[in-house]
Amino acid sequence: MIRWLAFALLLIGIAPAQAQLPKRAPQRVVTVNLCLDQIALRLAAPGQLVGVSYLSLDPRISVQVDKERAIAPVRASVESILELRPNLVIFDSVAHANIKRLLRGAGVPLLEVPWAASLDDAEALIAQMAAALGREEVGRVLISDMQEQRRRLAWQGPPTAVAAVLQANRGTTGKGSLMDELLRLAGLRNLAAELGIPAYGRLSLESVLAGRPDMLVFDGVTNANPARATEFVDHHALSSLAGRAHIVSLPMKYAVCAGPENFEVVRLLTEARR
Repeated sequence: MIRWLAFALLLIGIAPAQAQLPKRAPQRVVTVNLCLDQIALRLAAPGQLVGVSYLSLDPRISVQVDKERAIAPVRASVESILELRPNLVIFDSVAHANIKRLLRGAGVPLLEVPWAASLDDAEALIAQMAAALGREEVGRVLISDMQEQRRRLAWQGPPTAVAAVLQANRGTTGKGSLMDELLRLAGLRNLAAELGIPAYGRLSLESVLAGRPDMLVFDGVTNANPARATEFVDHHALSSLAGRAHIVSLPMKYAVCAGPENFEVVRLLTEARR
């Protein structure tokens, strides 16, 4: 009924007043972004989160699949969202402009949040979402735990080794990326960043060989299912680095989104460099 009312209002050109965030904690919350799903699952009270993006059910990129299986998967469409009768939908601020407009027209309260590209960003995002969910204390505990893990795991002193992150289709993570920050926390220099490659770019085989990294970091999930896109990471030329470079197979799902799961990456990298 709600969805048909929304569509009818839009068709005849009558829009309800601008939706505002609920004054009390929302009881039916939906997120349609993998990274927002991950944070909402940590913050929400039991039963408060009624919809998460369908991507959150993919174990290759999601770190909380077991929790998410109990929650309805949502596509980024007005109909899919309205079927869940939400009284708060949380969006990335730069995406889905048309869907947001339609939901506002239907009177659904929205929260638009910035993309978190670093651990500091993640802490700010957690605080903002916790306040919107009425779960401020849970948010404070989560942020405090992140700060303590960062303090405990951070490498003291200058970096002692160079790492090259190798992904499918010759992809890599360069300067300003989340992985760049995690490498530095583990006491590693990022070869891609030193070559001037931006946050998300490509790293040629020749550049890897010339850079002579001390560590090669692969996406463990992608490399376990080789295809044409992963030929680069299996290239025989990389064998010339054998004997001097540590090979690290890392589940990249822990570095897709900025959040508490990132410290698993730091731990794995730290163990590998010992």
